[in-house]
Amino acid sequence: MSEHEPNSSPENGTPAPPADKREPKVIKRYTNRKLYDTVESRYVTLDEIAQMIKGGAEVKIIDNRTKEDLTSVTLAQIIFEEEKKRSQMPLGVLREIIRHGGEAVAGFYAEKAGTLVGKVAELKSKTESIREDLSARVTGMFRKPEEMVDEVRGKVDSAVKQALDALGPGAKAEIERLQRRIQELEQKIEQLTKG
Repeated sequence: MSEHEPNSSPENGTPAPPADKREPKVIKRYTNRKLYDTVESRYVTLDEIAQMIKGGAEVKIIDNRTKEDLTSVTLAQIIFEEEKKRSQMPLGVLREIIRHGGEAVAGFYAEKAGTLVGKVAELKSKTESIREDLSARVTGMFRKPEEMVDEVRGKVDSAVKQALDALGPGAKAEIERLQRRIQELEQKIEQLTKG
């Protein structure tokens, strides 16, 4: 280890703070383009830095001599190396990155997020519609008996009214006369049973 590569390993026995509370891991880049992890006191590769980031670590790459922050450049280099291996990014996005820089990447992810949000909203709307339909069906299945009797009574009254209207005013008068006669007979029966 040279005098430019300090040993700053964490203290033994002290638990590491949560990932969101930790300072970024500092990686120094030397003039020979080697990358040195100051926490683990060892040289690392771009692939190892990529694995650290995929594992949730925050990293900061600085030039050892100038102290310039090289994080963005190094991360772009990692993306380049990964793209060479797998070729996952659409050519249109790569062209837009060249034309417009980082704005193209943000636009690419904003478009993907917009599509996803639209699909979630559509699914939510369909789910709400299904819920309302099921709620109406369940409510209809469990009506109170009084409500069902009232509904039947209303239908019967409506049917009787239609029949009376169809028979004409003479039939209506005759039915009213018969109803009065039935009431009179009920009263006489009631008097005889009491007396």
